[in-house]
Amino acid sequence: MPVGMGKERTKQKSIDNIVKDVIKNLSGAGRVSEEDVVGAWAGAAGAKAAKHTKPVSIKKGVMTINVDGSGWLYELTVKKKELLEKLGGKIKGKQVKALRFRIGEIK
Repeated sequence: MPVGMGKERTKQKSIDNIVKDVIKNLSGAGRVSEEDVVGAWAGAAGAKAAKHTKPVSIKKGVMTINVDGSGWLYELTVKKKELLEKLGGKIKGKQVKALRFRIGEIK
């Protein structure tokens, strides 16, 4: 092997690993899918409440959930601690520290 080829191969491996990591991140590997979030929420809230709500985001540990009316907003707000415990705090690696309810579209 010529002198210096070892370093070149090491650089090539490093670049290959970087490219693989970038592609993995862009393809969504490790991301939480909408189905995962909706399923976890339905399991915690129950089928009846799930029909009147829709999780819309998880940012900085806060899950935001749209609710279709003020009655459901009040009921879920009162049960916030219980719901958070049922969620288990995590959804596929995303830490859920708090729930935020707002009246909004649930289509």
